[in-house]
Amino acid sequence: MARMERENSRDDRRGSRGGDRDRDRMDMGMVKQRRSIEGVKGIDCRDYDLLSRFVTEYGKILPARLTGANPKQQRQIKRSVRRARNIGLMA
Repeated sequence: MARMERENSRDDRRGSRGGDRDRDRMDMGMVKQRRSIEGVKGIDCRDYDLLSRFVTEYGKILPARLTGANPKQQRQIKRSVRRARNIGLMA
């Protein structure tokens, strides 16, 4: 019985900070600002200026929660960035 109580208390300690980290970052102002995709009709793989807004400085595609894109737009971004990489427009 005592062993089960100890295991449960360990599990509580492990998961206690899981959801609080994002809230702490927001309080400290460390969360990146969302990038706007409003006003964009279509996403073209040859439009480097537009695509560079959705890619980090290391070339990684930003997630939808940071770009502000809906799922359909995020798929278009992903597809266009990958095509631009294949063409050689993006590194």
